[in-house]
Amino acid sequence: MSSHHIVREKQEPALIVSSYTDFNDEYLGQLLEWNPVVFVFENELENLLSKEIKIDAVFTTNSSETDPFQESTKTIILTSNSLNEAVKYLIEDEFPSVNIIAEQNELAGLVDCIPHIDIVLLNKNSKIFPVKSKLEKWFAANEQLTIINFNPENQYSMTGVRQIDKDVFETENNGIVTFSTTKSPIFVVEKLA
Repeated sequence: MSSHHIVREKQEPALIVSSYTDFNDEYLGQLLEWNPVVFVFENELENLLSKEIKIDAVFTTNSSETDPFQESTKTIILTSNSLNEAVKYLIEDEFPSVNIIAEQNELAGLVDCIPHIDIVLLNKNSKIFPVKSKLEKWFAANEQLTIINFNPENQYSMTGVRQIDKDVFETENNGIVTFSTTKSPIFVVEKLA
């Protein structure tokens, strides 16, 4: 096998496109560089096809939709247009990780999926990732990070940051920031440049 052989056996995160509104095409290009398996909700299909993106599967609620949207495109019937249901499909299909282009308000519906799959949610302004219990990640100095904590009984802590507002922090230096949480995952919102 040559070193240029493309392997698509779930080694790279899958990509789900739920809402492409105002998303940066350059970021999409970076996500597609590694040739992920691309899933798209039917409402965003035409938008991605117009960009000549190869779609591997389309999530739809239309059970009468049996024709492939593109040659070799799989149709996956969902009971609702739920991102949670789509991610659970990936979990059942044993994908270890997924990048999701969606609105931030979709995040709460994904909390129960966090123990089963690594998720990064992206939208036009931010990259959002969970901290399951502890995570260390490098950041440049003066980056603003926002914490989303859906469980009011949950306690979290961070090192390498200073608090600038409720649940809003700024990195102190170039270096590692450590996130810890006690009872349930927290989400870190990192602004896209």
